[in-house]
Amino acid sequence: MDTHFSNTKTNLNWAKRNLDIRLLQIVAIFSLITAAVTFFRVLYFRIIDEKAYTVLEVFLKHFIIDWIVVFFFMSIVAIVTRKFFDKNIGYFYIILFHVIVSLCIGWFFSVAHSGALLLIGQITYEEFQYYTSFSMTIAYLNYTFLTYFGITSIIYTYYYSSRLKTEKLQRALLAEQLTDTRMRVLKSQLQPHFLFNTLHNISSLIETNTKQAQNMLNDLSDLLREVIVLKEDHFNTLAQELYILQKYIDIISIRYSDHLTITTHIAPNIESTPVPLMMIQPIVENAIKHGFSRNTDALQIVVSITEKEEYLCIEIKNNGTPIAATLKELTSKGTGISNIMNRLDTLYKNNYTFQVENVDNWVIVSIKIPRYQKSIIKGTL
Repeated sequence: MDTHFSNTKTNLNWAKRNLDIRLLQIVAIFSLITAAVTFFRVLYFRIIDEKAYTVLEVFLKHFIIDWIVVFFFMSIVAIVTRKFFDKNIGYFYIILFHVIVSLCIGWFFSVAHSGALLLIGQITYEEFQYYTSFSMTIAYLNYTFLTYFGITSIIYTYYYSSRLKTEKLQRALLAEQLTDTRMRVLKSQLQPHFLFNTLHNISSLIETNTKQAQNMLNDLSDLLREVIVLKEDHFNTLAQELYILQKYIDIISIRYSDHLTITTHIAPNIESTPVPLMMIQPIVENAIKHGFSRNTDALQIVVSITEKEEYLCIEIKNNGTPIAATLKELTSKGTGISNIMNRLDTLYKNNYTFQVENVDNWVIVSIKIPRYQKSIIKGTL
């Protein structure tokens, strides 16, 4: 019973990934129209040429068989075309595939038609071989070619329009996520206790260390400017993200003094890599918020960013309080982690990893994203 259920579920998942019922309905209707046109065309010429015929014969051969053959082949083409879209296959292989299939469908038409006539005894086996020869396939190539590429055009038009609709929805989703990110960051950075503590530290330092007070005021000004005027885009360069992070570290380090140590290890020549906007700083802030506890009075945070093949690997770890919740539980609480994962999911789909785990005495957040590949969703909204 379990095996049967598993196989059924697998088949349903395959169908969901590869079959588009609405498209198959469109293909079925267009195939039906094509078969009906062929039926009436053949019937008309049989009548005016005064050839021997029966309506049943013409209906069977030029309507039923034509419709079944066209629908069968074009359903396969629809599935393969979806694969082409998903995997970004090159134009050469796409054209080659369609040329080969257009020839095959012509030959299959000949086999189906002649086979039906052979079964009802209207032609001999020798005639069947003649009608299914390569020469006869070429003779009817103009008809099969136009039929094939007519329906193929409908399939491609359908997928392109579906892709445009999907991109439009993704842009709307990203716009909402980006706005949410900005509001979260503003709420986080502009909350009263953060500003009051920072201003209080600046005030205290004015008399004892004027230079440090000026530096802290400049850092606060730069950070607020970066947060408030976040550009309407989904990506920053890594250098810009690290700039925002450093301003935050400079401010927060004054508050925690010797109780907080944040170090960064950045691989060379990756500063221009595009990364999702405001992704690193919220994770560091989250590590500070949850890392300190009664048992942790000195917190160490290490930010490491490296390159591995075509991916950018970001690791943010702290030696504070271990995470008790699972990643699913963390994201279900509507935290900054949830927002980051939602954006990664929209930007990179399945081409990324995000993990939160306790390893030895460290809480580690690991992110792996494509280094050179921005999503199809890019630019200004």
